[in-house]
Amino acid sequence: MSQLRYRTAVVCAALAAALALMLGGCGPKRDAHVFKVALLTTGPVNDHGWNEAAYDGLLEIRRDTGAQISNQVTENPSQFPAAFQGYASQGYNLILAHGDEYSEAAAGAAAQFPATVFVTTGGNRSAANLAPLIFETQQGTYLQGMQAGFLSKTGKGGFVGGESFPPVSIAADAFAKGMAASRPGATVAITYIHSWNDAQKAKAQTEALMSEGVDVISHNCDAAAAGLFQSADKPGIYTFGVNSDQNTQASNVFSSTYLDIPHAFASVAASVETHRFKGEPMLLGMKEGDVRVINNPRFASLLTPAQRAKISQAQQRVFAGTLSL
Repeated sequence: MSQLRYRTAVVCAALAAALALMLGGCGPKRDAHVFKVALLTTGPVNDHGWNEAAYDGLLEIRRDTGAQISNQVTENPSQFPAAFQGYASQGYNLILAHGDEYSEAAAGAAAQFPATVFVTTGGNRSAANLAPLIFETQQGTYLQGMQAGFLSKTGKGGFVGGESFPPVSIAADAFAKGMAASRPGATVAITYIHSWNDAQKAKAQTEALMSEGVDVISHNCDAAAAGLFQSADKPGIYTFGVNSDQNTQASNVFSSTYLDIPHAFASVAASVETHRFKGEPMLLGMKEGDVRVINNPRFASLLTPAQRAKISQAQQRVFAGTLSL
């Protein structure tokens, strides 16, 4: 081999080695720049309500951004810290924890992983990389309570909750206030089954309420609500959905308080991806369009024009911020 050919071969080999090194280094860098979003839920994402709406939001994020997504069900609070740490250590940019109960564990993980953004649905903890999304569900359940007061023959309402976390109890109290506003003297029995997924418990509690004369029943118990809808699907009983449009879950669902969780999640993800995220509480209500009552058209004739006008007036007070809930 001539000296020129030798030198040429050496140079080519060096360039090839350098190129291989560069390409080898590009792989992790590309992976590092993939937008990664995780979702933690306390129940299955096919519950036709709270968790399914969150998963729809996760899918919307993937459609909007091309993000790599993952979902994990963590029914027990003891699982929360490990789930947060697992996703954060894998380089996830955003972890959405769907529920008030994640707040404390999220705060601990946010301090440990400052490069990851943590967002809880509910809660009261915030930091530079941590914020709660607070849906003002009570604005919708108050109006549903007014509907219930007009509909009820007995003046007795019921509410079945999963756990007495603040967002749930506030929404339950608002349903009771709304019912009392449209039917003075009406009462609402607020109960909790201490589960988000036990449909049998919700069914049994619903049957107990109906045995006491309750004929209008609301809830906030996620997947367990299937038992409520099954048990209460009887003539003379009306039920009310929450979190998503549940008007088709039984033949007697009068209305649903819909939370636009997918839109909220997509907006948060966009702010994280474009480095506009602010670690502060985000209030989402009827005025912003993130909470609304979807009436079942099957029952449009059950309320009189005067009754509908009173509900509309209350809604305008919600928009104006003059209705205390």
